[in-house]
Amino acid sequence: MLTACASSDSGELKVIDTVSDTEAVTAQSPSPEESALPSPVEETTVTEPEKQEVTVSYTAVGDNLIHSSLYKQAARRGEASGMDYDWEYAYKNVADELGKADISIINQETLIANDEYEPDTYPSFNSPTSLGDHMAKLGFDVFGMANNHVLDKGEDGLRATFDYYDSRNMIRVGAYRNEEDREDLRTIEVDGVTTAFLGYTESLNGLSLPSDSEKTIGRINDEEDIALALSEVEHAAEQADIVIVLLHWGIEDSDEVTQYQRDLAKQFGNAGADVILGSHPHVLRNIDLIDNEGGSQTLCAYSLGNFISAQDTGRNLIGGILDFEITVSDEGKSIHDVEFIPTITHYDGSYRDIRLYKLRDYTRDMAENHGVKVSLGSRFGYDYIYEYLEKHHLTDYLKGEYDYEPEYSEGRC
Repeated sequence: MLTACASSDSGELKVIDTVSDTEAVTAQSPSPEESALPSPVEETTVTEPEKQEVTVSYTAVGDNLIHSSLYKQAARRGEASGMDYDWEYAYKNVADELGKADISIINQETLIANDEYEPDTYPSFNSPTSLGDHMAKLGFDVFGMANNHVLDKGEDGLRATFDYYDSRNMIRVGAYRNEEDREDLRTIEVDGVTTAFLGYTESLNGLSLPSDSEKTIGRINDEEDIALALSEVEHAAEQADIVIVLLHWGIEDSDEVTQYQRDLAKQFGNAGADVILGSHPHVLRNIDLIDNEGGSQTLCAYSLGNFISAQDTGRNLIGGILDFEITVSDEGKSIHDVEFIPTITHYDGSYRDIRLYKLRDYTRDMAENHGVKVSLGSRFGYDYIYEYLEKHHLTDYLKGEYDYEPEYSEGRC
């Protein structure tokens, strides 16, 4: 809490010349007329303390889903440039939108097992350490680990991934070495405002830690898991000014927000979550501002889709960057300047040259020649992209100019 302090002026020492006793009596004794006058009242000015407020800006993206096509592409480009892996090409077209905010957040869908395991793809992912290094270079500060692939390489792969993040002092949330590590709330402070981060997943793909393992993963699989998660959010809200929760939830490839998710989001909001960043379906879903008990609001992105991937269905290739700001003041918190920047994962035939584009830089011709449509036969196209965004009211959060004239050549979404 910020407070203002006021200080008073010190008294001034005056030197009085020595006078005779008679003169002193005359000078010090007021006349009867003077005695009858009221004493002058000293005027004081009360200054109202200035209202204190701090605004923190955020950027968030969805699933960084690294299939073999992506790491093999990075290896080929790295060989040409004298590196083990070169990730620049895949991300460079959106790099100018990243790292600008005070805090940037990503769901790192694949393990980064400290190069102790070979790179691997679906269904048991592992990515080179150079990928994580490049994400940090792009400006990401917080890496979500609570997802259904966190145990793809077993307990030891999880340990190796901890070693990677911790060796670089990177903030990881949602999976922990032990209970002490879990109780160590991850926070970032900006101009005196503290943001806390928590992460939870519904699924572990049927995998589990050994019964004697000290490691722990944030879960929302059943009522007991949810009760623990809500208590952790409540505790975080007591410790920090802003709480952001990463939830890996929902049905894969489904763009429907269920009533269960709406109810659960409401519970997290009432527990103290200011922002919920959803992932796992690999497709975009709605963004809502939820009204909570007590008058606060929670910004909930039910799914931010894929940040990048080599998936084979049109809707999996529409993603986005979510920007927002939160102002903290003596009067409370406000969420504002919410902007969604749609992105497209583009590739040529046979998953060649996978790269990201901002939708505002993407053209109708590029969409018509996307490998997912030409080679794989999936529904895709320029109108399809905009129809999908409109269906989920994401166009409400677009800012700036988007050069779009509908032709509806692909049919309604």
